[in-house]
Amino acid sequence: MAEKGRRKTGQQKHSWAFQGLLSCGHCGCALVAEIKKKRYIYYHCTGNKGKCPEKWIREEEIARQFGEAISAIKMDDDVLGWVVAALKESHADEIKYHSELMVTLQGRYEKLQRRLDAMYDDKLDGKIDQEFYDRKSSAWEKEQDDIMRKIARHQGANRTYLDEGVKLLELAQRAVILYEKQKAQEKRRIINFVCSNSIWKDGCLVPNYRQPFDILVENNMAYKKEMAPFPKKKDHFEIWLPSTDSNRGPSG
Repeated sequence: MAEKGRRKTGQQKHSWAFQGLLSCGHCGCALVAEIKKKRYIYYHCTGNKGKCPEKWIREEEIARQFGEAISAIKMDDDVLGWVVAALKESHADEIKYHSELMVTLQGRYEKLQRRLDAMYDDKLDGKIDQEFYDRKSSAWEKEQDDIMRKIARHQGANRTYLDEGVKLLELAQRAVILYEKQKAQEKRRIINFVCSNSIWKDGCLVPNYRQPFDILVENNMAYKKEMAPFPKKKDHFEIWLPSTDSNRGPSG
């Protein structure tokens, strides 16, 4: 009995590389793994909702298609240079926008402070009663607090806009290189960082990219499509520039 218990304790649960990362596109059930012939790993739908038409698939094929999905976030070196240039150009506009907004917000804050100071003098002189003073000062002080939060938010956005954009691009390039070199278990970590709740249907992967990788893939594909008829042109990075309101909170 003790020997049997020891054998059971010594068993190790297999850690499947891609289990938990995919669901069936036909029925929504999870894809699970099994070993066949003591060496080949296959994934298949659990079929918990009934018989499913999805066929079994080798782990190597799932790894290959996830590799293609990860590669979609990578840009060619020349494209990467154009995108960084676009970020810098856009950052100049961001600096101008944030600077102008800061002046507006600070002006509004100082105007409210002058009102508060004047109203306090009026209260001391008996021109207004305590109830009126309390009501108006409470409203204006609340507005001042809102202004200070907006100032802090825009200061942070102004400082990190360019740095975060460049770091994201560098991270995307590194993820592709790492994926190609790693074993299945390490590939899982990269996939889980870039994608979430992806679908497998009719033998094909439908990746669900996490933010902001979804935007990176979308723009990368749009860029390649736009450049296809003009392979020698190098001035089509406008699509990488954020929209007028990108990364800008409400200014009111």
